[in-house]
Amino acid sequence: MSPKYPGSSIGIVGGGQLGRMLAGEARRMGYRVQVFDPDRESPAAVLADRHWCFPFTEREALEEFASNADVITYEFENIPVESVSFLEGKRPVLPSPEILRVCQDRLREKAFLARQHCPVAAFSPIERAGDLERALRTVGTPALLKTARLGYDGKGQAEIAAPKDLEPAWRGLGGVPAILEKKVRLVAELSAVVGRSAAGAVGVFPIPRNFHREGIFDYSLVPSGLGERIEGTAKEIAVAIASALRLVGVLAVEFFLAEGGELLVNELAPRPHNSGHFTLDGCVTSQFEQQLRAIAGLPLGDASLRSPILLRNILGDAWAQGEPDWGSLLSLPGLRLHLYGKTRPAAKRKMGHYSVIAPSLAEARGLDERAQVILRR
Repeated sequence: MSPKYPGSSIGIVGGGQLGRMLAGEARRMGYRVQVFDPDRESPAAVLADRHWCFPFTEREALEEFASNADVITYEFENIPVESVSFLEGKRPVLPSPEILRVCQDRLREKAFLARQHCPVAAFSPIERAGDLERALRTVGTPALLKTARLGYDGKGQAEIAAPKDLEPAWRGLGGVPAILEKKVRLVAELSAVVGRSAAGAVGVFPIPRNFHREGIFDYSLVPSGLGERIEGTAKEIAVAIASALRLVGVLAVEFFLAEGGELLVNELAPRPHNSGHFTLDGCVTSQFEQQLRAIAGLPLGDASLRSPILLRNILGDAWAQGEPDWGSLLSLPGLRLHLYGKTRPAAKRKMGHYSVIAPSLAEARGLDERAQVILRR
Protein backbone atom coordinates (compact mmCIF):
# COMPACT_ATOMS: atom_id res chain seq x y z
CA MET A 1 0.00 0.00 0.00
CA SER A 2 1.36 3.42 -0.91
CA PRO A 3 1.47 6.02 1.91
CA LYS A 4 -1.67 8.05 2.51
CA TYR A 5 -0.50 11.59 3.10
CA PRO A 6 -2.42 14.53 4.61
CA GLY A 7 -5.36 15.37 2.37
CA SER A 8 -6.31 11.69 2.14
CA SER A 9 -9.51 10.40 3.73
CA ILE A 10 -9.48 8.18 6.83
CA GLY A 11 -12.50 5.92 7.39
CA ILE A 12 -13.32 5.08 11.00
CA VAL A 13 -15.80 2.29 11.77
CA GLY A 14 -17.31 3.11 15.17
CA GLY A 15 -17.95 6.60 16.44
CA GLY A 16 -17.26 6.51 20.19
CA GLN A 17 -14.68 8.45 22.15
CA LEU A 18 -11.76 6.53 20.65
CA GLY A 19 -12.96 7.41 17.16
CA ARG A 20 -13.41 11.01 18.28
CA MET A 21 -9.83 11.29 19.52
CA LEU A 22 -8.48 9.62 16.37
CA ALA A 23 -10.57 11.98 14.25
CA GLY A 24 -9.19 14.93 16.20
CA GLU A 25 -5.60 13.90 15.54
CA ALA A 26 -6.41 13.21 11.88
CA ARG A 27 -8.00 16.64 11.42
CA ARG A 28 -5.01 18.29 13.13
CA MET A 29 -2.68 16.59 10.65
CA GLY A 30 -4.74 17.61 7.62
CA TYR A 31 -6.71 14.44 6.87
CA ARG A 32 -10.35 14.19 5.94
CA VAL A 33 -12.46 11.90 8.12
CA GLN A 34 -15.40 9.58 7.44
CA VAL A 35 -17.19 7.98 10.43
CA PHE A 36 -19.51 4.96 10.14
CA ASP A 37 -21.68 4.48 13.22
CA PRO A 38 -25.42 3.82 13.76
CA ASP A 39 -25.62 6.26 16.70
CA ARG A 40 -27.02 9.64 15.62
CA GLU A 41 -25.25 11.20 18.62
CA SER A 42 -21.91 9.55 17.87
CA PRO A 43 -19.14 11.52 19.68
CA ALA A 44 -16.82 11.19 16.67
CA ALA A 45 -19.40 12.38 14.14
CA VAL A 46 -19.03 16.08 14.96
CA LEU A 47 -15.37 15.92 13.90
CA ALA A 48 -16.07 14.03 10.67
CA ASP A 49 -16.51 15.36 7.16
CA ARG A 50 -19.37 12.88 6.90
CA HIS A 51 -21.21 10.66 9.37
CA TRP A 52 -22.54 7.45 7.82
CA CYS A 53 -25.40 6.74 10.21
CA PHE A 54 -26.35 3.18 9.31
CA PRO A 55 -26.30 -0.26 10.96
CA PHE A 56 -22.90 -1.95 10.77
CA THR A 57 -24.47 -4.64 8.56
CA GLU A 58 -25.84 -2.27 5.88
CA ARG A 59 -23.80 -3.42 2.86
CA GLU A 60 -24.85 -0.69 0.42
CA ALA A 61 -23.91 2.04 2.90
CA LEU A 62 -20.64 0.27 3.75
CA GLU A 63 -19.73 0.16 0.06
CA GLU A 64 -20.36 3.87 -0.39
CA PHE A 65 -18.45 4.62 2.83
CA ALA A 66 -15.47 2.64 1.53
CA SER A 67 -15.54 4.51 -1.78
CA ASN A 68 -15.04 7.76 0.17
CA ALA A 69 -12.07 6.53 2.24
CA ASP A 70 -8.46 5.84 1.29
CA VAL A 71 -7.78 3.60 4.28
CA ILE A 72 -10.15 2.26 6.96
CA THR A 73 -9.71 1.41 10.63
CA TYR A 74 -12.04 0.57 13.54
CA GLU A 75 -12.26 1.98 17.05
CA PHE A 76 -13.75 -0.89 19.05
CA GLU A 77 -14.09 -4.65 18.82
CA ASN A 78 -17.85 -5.20 18.87
CA ILE A 79 -18.31 -4.80 15.11
CA PRO A 80 -19.38 -7.74 12.91
CA VAL A 81 -16.15 -9.11 11.47
CA GLU A 82 -18.09 -9.96 8.28
CA SER A 83 -18.70 -6.23 7.72
CA VAL A 84 -15.04 -5.41 8.25
CA SER A 85 -14.04 -8.19 5.84
CA PHE A 86 -16.50 -6.79 3.29
CA LEU A 87 -14.81 -3.38 3.61
CA GLU A 88 -11.40 -4.98 3.17
CA GLY A 89 -12.52 -6.09 -0.26
CA LYS A 90 -12.96 -2.41 -1.18
CA ARG A 91 -10.16 -0.57 0.64
CA PRO A 92 -7.23 -1.39 2.96
CA VAL A 93 -8.53 -2.12 6.48
CA LEU A 94 -5.98 -1.90 9.30
CA PRO A 95 -5.59 -3.65 11.68
CA SER A 96 -6.73 -6.62 9.61
CA PRO A 97 -10.16 -8.26 10.03
CA GLU A 98 -8.35 -11.42 11.16
CA ILE A 99 -6.90 -9.55 14.16
CA LEU A 100 -10.39 -8.29 14.97
CA ARG A 101 -11.72 -11.85 14.74
CA VAL A 102 -9.13 -13.04 17.28
CA CYS A 103 -9.47 -10.16 19.72
CA GLN A 104 -13.27 -9.89 19.83
CA ASP A 105 -13.64 -13.43 21.18
CA ARG A 106 -11.95 -14.45 24.44
CA LEU A 107 -11.82 -18.12 23.44
CA ARG A 108 -9.93 -17.35 20.23
CA GLU A 109 -7.78 -14.78 21.99
CA LYS A 110 -6.69 -17.14 24.77
CA ALA A 111 -6.04 -19.93 22.25
CA PHE A 112 -3.85 -17.54 20.25
CA LEU A 113 -1.92 -16.47 23.35
CA ALA A 114 -1.40 -20.09 24.35
CA ARG A 115 -0.02 -20.89 20.87
CA GLN A 116 2.42 -18.01 21.23
CA HIS A 117 3.52 -19.36 24.64
CA CYS A 118 2.47 -16.11 26.33
CA PRO A 119 2.08 -16.33 30.11
CA VAL A 120 -1.64 -16.42 30.99
CA ALA A 121 -3.70 -17.48 33.99
CA ALA A 122 -5.01 -21.06 33.88
CA PHE A 123 -8.20 -21.17 31.81
CA SER A 124 -10.71 -23.52 30.25
CA PRO A 125 -13.28 -22.87 27.50
CA ILE A 126 -16.99 -23.42 28.14
CA GLU A 127 -19.19 -23.79 25.08
CA ARG A 128 -21.97 -25.96 26.50
CA ALA A 129 -23.21 -27.28 29.85
CA GLY A 130 -21.15 -30.44 29.46
CA ASP A 131 -17.95 -28.36 29.67
CA LEU A 132 -18.63 -27.03 33.18
CA GLU A 133 -17.27 -29.97 35.17
CA ARG A 134 -14.12 -30.22 33.04
CA ALA A 135 -13.50 -26.49 33.42
CA LEU A 136 -13.71 -26.78 37.20
CA ARG A 137 -11.24 -29.67 37.21
CA THR A 138 -8.83 -27.67 35.03
CA VAL A 139 -9.06 -24.27 36.72
CA GLY A 140 -10.41 -24.85 40.22
CA THR A 141 -11.69 -22.04 42.42
CA PRO A 142 -11.64 -19.16 43.08
CA ALA A 143 -12.12 -18.26 39.43
CA LEU A 144 -13.69 -15.74 37.09
CA LEU A 145 -16.30 -16.68 34.51
CA LYS A 146 -16.25 -14.40 31.46
CA THR A 147 -18.47 -14.45 28.39
CA ALA A 148 -16.51 -15.05 25.19
CA ARG A 149 -18.08 -12.03 23.48
CA LEU A 150 -19.24 -8.50 24.33
CA GLY A 151 -17.89 -8.29 27.89
CA TYR A 152 -16.20 -5.05 28.97
CA ASP A 153 -15.88 -2.79 32.04
CA GLY A 154 -16.71 -5.73 34.30
CA LYS A 155 -19.82 -6.69 32.32
CA GLY A 156 -20.31 -10.28 31.24
CA GLN A 157 -18.33 -11.58 34.22
CA ALA A 158 -19.05 -13.44 37.45
CA GLU A 159 -16.88 -14.46 40.38
CA ILE A 160 -16.84 -18.17 41.15
CA ALA A 161 -15.93 -18.69 44.80
CA ALA A 162 -16.89 -22.38 45.01
CA PRO A 163 -17.70 -25.16 42.50
CA LYS A 164 -21.43 -24.88 43.22
CA ASP A 165 -21.41 -21.29 41.91
CA LEU A 166 -20.39 -22.12 38.36
CA GLU A 167 -23.54 -23.54 36.74
CA PRO A 168 -25.96 -20.87 38.05
CA ALA A 169 -23.46 -18.14 37.13
CA TRP A 170 -23.06 -19.49 33.61
CA ARG A 171 -26.84 -19.73 33.15
CA GLY A 172 -27.17 -16.22 34.63
CA LEU A 173 -24.87 -14.94 31.89
CA GLY A 174 -27.19 -16.49 29.32
CA GLY A 175 -25.55 -19.90 28.89
CA VAL A 176 -23.42 -18.47 26.09
CA PRO A 177 -19.86 -19.54 25.21
CA ALA A 178 -17.54 -18.43 28.00
CA ILE A 179 -14.16 -18.94 29.57
CA LEU A 180 -13.35 -19.94 33.14
CA GLU A 181 -10.14 -18.32 34.32
CA LYS A 182 -8.17 -18.79 37.51
CA LYS A 183 -8.49 -15.77 39.79
CA VAL A 184 -5.04 -14.32 40.28
CA ARG A 185 -3.74 -12.76 43.49
CA LEU A 186 -2.89 -9.37 42.07
CA VAL A 187 -0.02 -7.09 42.98
CA ALA A 188 -0.70 -4.64 40.15
CA GLU A 189 -2.33 -4.14 36.76
CA LEU A 190 -0.45 -2.57 33.86
CA SER A 191 -0.66 -2.27 30.10
CA ALA A 192 1.57 -1.85 27.08
CA VAL A 193 0.42 0.02 23.98
CA VAL A 194 2.51 -0.81 20.92
CA GLY A 195 2.40 0.72 17.46
CA ARG A 196 3.61 -1.32 14.50
CA SER A 197 4.02 -0.36 10.85
CA ALA A 198 3.58 -2.51 7.75
CA ALA A 199 7.39 -2.64 7.48
CA GLY A 200 7.63 -4.13 10.99
CA ALA A 201 8.87 -1.02 12.79
CA VAL A 202 7.60 -0.88 16.38
CA GLY A 203 7.24 1.75 19.07
CA VAL A 204 6.08 0.97 22.60
CA PHE A 205 4.70 3.69 24.82
CA PRO A 206 5.73 4.06 28.48
CA ILE A 207 4.04 1.52 30.74
CA PRO A 208 1.16 2.83 32.89
CA ARG A 209 0.16 1.23 36.18
CA ASN A 210 -3.63 0.98 36.06
CA PHE A 211 -6.21 1.05 38.83
CA HIS A 212 -9.83 -0.08 38.51
CA ARG A 213 -12.96 0.50 40.56
CA GLU A 214 -15.91 -1.92 40.29
CA GLY A 215 -14.38 -3.40 37.14
CA ILE A 216 -14.08 -0.03 35.36
CA PHE A 217 -10.80 1.69 34.61
CA ASP A 218 -10.28 4.50 37.15
CA TYR A 219 -6.79 5.99 36.83
CA SER A 220 -3.22 5.38 35.67
CA LEU A 221 0.22 6.46 36.85
CA VAL A 222 3.17 6.98 34.51
CA PRO A 223 5.94 6.10 35.22
CA SER A 224 4.48 2.92 36.67
CA GLY A 225 7.03 2.53 39.46
CA LEU A 226 7.04 -1.23 38.86
CA GLY A 227 10.69 -1.44 37.88
CA GLU A 228 12.72 -1.96 34.72
CA ARG A 229 12.40 -5.76 34.75
CA ILE A 230 8.60 -5.77 34.80
CA GLU A 231 8.27 -2.93 32.30
CA GLY A 232 10.88 -4.42 29.98
CA THR A 233 9.18 -7.84 30.02
CA ALA A 234 5.78 -6.27 29.31
CA LYS A 235 7.20 -4.39 26.33
CA GLU A 236 8.91 -7.51 24.95
CA ILE A 237 5.70 -9.55 25.20
CA ALA A 238 3.63 -6.78 23.60
CA VAL A 239 6.04 -6.51 20.65
CA ALA A 240 6.07 -10.30 20.22
CA ILE A 241 2.26 -10.41 20.16
CA ALA A 242 2.04 -7.51 17.69
CA SER A 243 4.57 -9.23 15.43
CA ALA A 244 2.79 -12.60 15.61
CA LEU A 245 -0.47 -10.88 14.62
CA ARG A 246 1.30 -8.98 11.83
CA LEU A 247 -0.29 -5.88 13.28
CA VAL A 248 -0.46 -2.66 11.34
CA GLY A 249 -1.85 -0.09 13.74
CA VAL A 250 -1.95 0.08 17.52
CA LEU A 251 -2.44 -2.78 19.99
CA ALA A 252 -2.98 -2.62 23.75
CA VAL A 253 -1.90 -5.58 25.88
CA GLU A 254 -3.33 -5.68 29.41
CA PHE A 255 -1.27 -7.45 32.07
CA PHE A 256 -1.69 -8.77 35.60
CA LEU A 257 1.32 -8.75 37.93
CA ALA A 258 0.70 -11.68 40.24
CA GLU A 259 2.15 -12.44 43.66
CA GLY A 260 5.64 -13.80 43.20
CA GLY A 261 6.38 -11.38 40.35
CA GLU A 262 4.77 -13.39 37.52
CA LEU A 263 3.54 -11.24 34.64
CA LEU A 264 0.39 -12.59 32.94
CA VAL A 265 -1.36 -11.38 29.78
CA ASN A 266 -5.00 -10.60 30.51
CA GLU A 267 -6.56 -9.21 27.30
CA LEU A 268 -5.76 -7.65 23.93
CA ALA A 269 -7.32 -4.64 22.24
CA PRO A 270 -6.40 -3.94 18.57
CA ARG A 271 -6.87 -0.18 18.95
CA PRO A 272 -5.94 2.68 21.28
CA HIS A 273 -6.79 1.97 24.90
CA ASN A 274 -8.30 3.88 27.82
CA SER A 275 -5.08 3.46 29.80
CA GLY A 276 -3.15 4.99 26.89
CA HIS A 277 -5.01 8.30 26.89
CA PHE A 278 -2.15 9.79 28.93
CA THR A 279 -0.16 9.85 25.67
CA LEU A 280 -2.27 12.76 24.39
CA ASP A 281 -0.66 15.08 26.94
CA GLY A 282 2.30 13.11 28.25
CA CYS A 283 4.12 11.80 25.17
CA VAL A 284 5.76 13.30 22.11
CA THR A 285 3.35 11.29 19.93
CA SER A 286 -0.10 10.20 21.14
CA GLN A 287 -1.44 6.67 20.69
CA PHE A 288 -4.00 8.10 18.24
CA GLU A 289 -1.41 9.83 16.08
CA GLN A 290 0.61 6.60 16.15
CA GLN A 291 -2.45 4.65 14.98
CA LEU A 292 -2.93 7.15 12.16
CA ARG A 293 0.75 7.06 11.17
CA ALA A 294 0.75 3.25 11.08
CA ILE A 295 -2.40 2.79 9.00
CA ALA A 296 -1.44 5.63 6.63
CA GLY A 297 1.99 4.11 5.96
CA LEU A 298 3.89 7.01 7.56
CA PRO A 299 6.96 6.69 9.82
CA LEU A 300 6.06 5.93 13.44
CA GLY A 301 6.37 8.81 15.88
CA ASP A 302 8.47 9.23 19.02
CA ALA A 303 6.65 7.41 21.84
CA SER A 304 8.77 8.76 24.70
CA LEU A 305 7.37 10.34 27.88
CA ARG A 306 7.69 14.11 28.31
CA SER A 307 6.74 14.32 31.99
CA PRO A 308 5.30 12.29 34.88
CA ILE A 309 1.54 12.16 34.46
CA LEU A 310 -1.63 10.90 36.14
CA LEU A 311 -4.67 10.01 34.03
CA ARG A 312 -8.15 9.88 35.60
CA ASN A 313 -11.43 8.73 34.04
CA ILE A 314 -14.48 10.96 34.46
CA LEU A 315 -17.69 8.92 34.72
CA GLY A 316 -21.26 10.13 34.48
CA ASP A 317 -21.49 9.91 38.29
CA ALA A 318 -19.74 13.31 38.38
CA TRP A 319 -23.01 14.87 37.09
CA ALA A 320 -25.08 13.46 39.99
CA GLN A 321 -25.45 16.93 41.55
CA GLY A 322 -25.60 18.79 38.25
CA GLU A 323 -22.95 20.10 35.89
CA PRO A 324 -19.46 19.74 37.38
CA ASP A 325 -17.54 22.90 38.35
CA TRP A 326 -15.28 23.01 35.31
CA GLY A 327 -13.91 26.44 36.23
CA SER A 328 -12.51 25.24 39.55
CA LEU A 329 -11.22 22.05 37.97
CA LEU A 330 -9.40 23.93 35.23
CA SER A 331 -7.82 26.29 37.76
CA LEU A 332 -5.56 23.45 38.90
CA PRO A 333 -2.06 23.77 37.42
CA GLY A 334 -1.04 21.06 34.97
CA LEU A 335 -4.57 19.69 34.52
CA ARG A 336 -5.73 18.98 30.96
CA LEU A 337 -9.43 18.20 30.45
CA HIS A 338 -10.79 15.95 27.69
CA LEU A 339 -14.58 15.57 27.35
CA TYR A 340 -16.03 13.15 24.83
CA GLY A 341 -19.07 15.10 23.64
CA LYS A 342 -21.63 12.70 25.10
CA THR A 343 -24.92 14.45 25.77
CA ARG A 344 -26.43 12.10 28.37
CA PRO A 345 -24.42 11.50 31.57
CA ALA A 346 -25.16 8.19 33.26
CA ALA A 347 -23.65 6.35 36.20
CA LYS A 348 -20.50 4.45 35.19
CA ARG A 349 -20.62 5.87 31.65
CA LYS A 350 -17.24 7.19 30.44
CA MET A 351 -17.79 10.89 29.79
CA GLY A 352 -14.21 12.09 29.62
CA HIS A 353 -10.86 12.12 31.37
CA TYR A 354 -8.26 14.49 32.66
CA SER A 355 -4.51 14.34 32.84
CA VAL A 356 -2.38 15.97 35.52
CA ILE A 357 1.18 16.79 34.44
CA ALA A 358 3.68 17.64 37.19
CA PRO A 359 7.42 17.42 37.94
CA SER A 360 6.75 14.32 40.06
CA LEU A 361 3.98 11.76 40.52
CA ALA A 362 3.65 12.83 44.16
CA GLU A 363 2.72 16.34 43.01
CA ALA A 364 0.39 14.97 40.35
CA ARG A 365 -1.38 12.84 42.95
CA GLY A 366 -1.83 15.84 45.23
CA LEU A 367 -3.45 17.82 42.41
CA ASP A 368 -5.62 14.81 41.52
CA GLU A 369 -6.92 14.67 45.10
CA ARG A 370 -7.98 18.30 44.79
CA ALA A 371 -9.61 17.56 41.43
CA GLN A 372 -11.58 14.66 42.91
CA VAL A 373 -12.92 16.89 45.70
CA ILE A 374 -14.15 19.37 43.07
CA LEU A 375 -15.86 16.66 41.02
CA ARG A 376 -17.63 15.21 44.08
CA ARG A 377 -19.23 18.49 45.16
